[in-house]
Amino acid sequence: MKTLIIYHSTYRKNTEKIAQMFAEKYGFELIDIKNAVNVNVSDYDLIGFGSGVYKENLSPKLFKLVESLDLKDKNVFVFSTSGVGMKLYNSKLIRLLESKGAINKGSFACKGSFTASDFSDKKIFDVFGKLSQGHPNDKDFRNAEKFIKSIL
Repeated sequence: MKTLIIYHSTYRKNTEKIAQMFAEKYGFELIDIKNAVNVNVSDYDLIGFGSGVYKENLSPKLFKLVESLDLKDKNVFVFSTSGVGMKLYNSKLIRLLESKGAINKGSFACKGSFTASDFSDKKIFDVFGKLSQGHPNDKDFRNAEKFIKSIL
C-alpha cells in the first residue's frame, strides 16, 4: 500500500519523530508541511496527516493544505502529539477530511514533551509539562505502530 504522510512539527519535533518511525518501519513517504508544494495525492492508497497541537488546535497550515487537495474516496488517517496526548484534537481535521469525501481509517494521539512556561504562566500547566517529559517514548512508539498495523 503506497502511503504518504504530510506533517507539521515545529516545537520539539515530537510529531516528526512519530512520522519518521512510520517511514522507517513501513517505507512511507514523508512531506514536511514546509516543503509541501504542489502535492499530488493521486498516486497514494493511504494518506496520513500529522501535527503537533498548537493552542488547542492542529496546525492551520495543515488545514489550509487539506482544503486544497482532492481527497474524494482517499483513505486517510490523522495523528498528533500534544502535552496531554488526547485524540480529541484530531476531530476537527477528521471532519474536514470527511467533508472532502475522504475515508477516515483512524486517529492516533500521544504525548509530546513540552515546557509549560513556554506557553503559559498558569501553574496548573506545570503539572502537564512534567508529565509529558520524555515523550514520545518507547510505549508511545509501540502504540503508534500498533495503530498503523490496525489500519493497513
